[in-house]
Amino acid sequence: MTEVEWAACRDPRRILDYHRMKKDPRRLRLLACACVRIALPPDPWMADIIGVVERYADGEASRADFLAARKAVREADPKLHPRVSLLGRYNGLTDDAMEGLTGAIEAARRSSKKEGKVAECGLIRCIFPFQPVAFDPAWLTSTVIALATGMYESRDFAAMPILADALQDAGCDIESLLGHCRGPGPHARGCHCVDSCLGKN
Repeated sequence: MTEVEWAACRDPRRILDYHRMKKDPRRLRLLACACVRIALPPDPWMADIIGVVERYADGEASRADFLAARKAVREADPKLHPRVSLLGRYNGLTDDAMEGLTGAIEAARRSSKKEGKVAECGLIRCIFPFQPVAFDPAWLTSTVIALATGMYESRDFAAMPILADALQDAGCDIESLLGHCRGPGPHARGCHCVDSCLGKN
């Protein structure tokens, strides 16, 4: 698949590169979390579970926290948490990162319409770019780092176009990177641009 075809693809199965992705369990887990967020309606209990998995991916939650989240999903009462049956499709999310991604993509595909598949493709492109970009340390100004930190912590990526401007002001002229920041998204934790700004890649 060429980069042009990859950028235009609307089928998640066609742009998933498992061989490359399995080498990065953190981003795999974050991608699975992002897919769950777009596929399932908001629910405070579910959001807490996903939050634990995200923090675990970043080394900010302990293994005990992670295992407790997995246990909570497996033992949840469907009468109290009616969406747990949907989350059950993502059982790998709180177990193996590779299985989590596979389960998340498949479940989102079953529960989402065409627009959902397009969003999944956007998330895959956001987290796993066609080709990684080497970041010049000179681009990492205090403004760039502050913008990236704020978006990562809040999960609100509305400032991505502003980040593009800040990167450009710092000397970045990589069109694929600036275009990603200025594009329609979606964006999520694990975004390759934000990760690079924060030294998480």
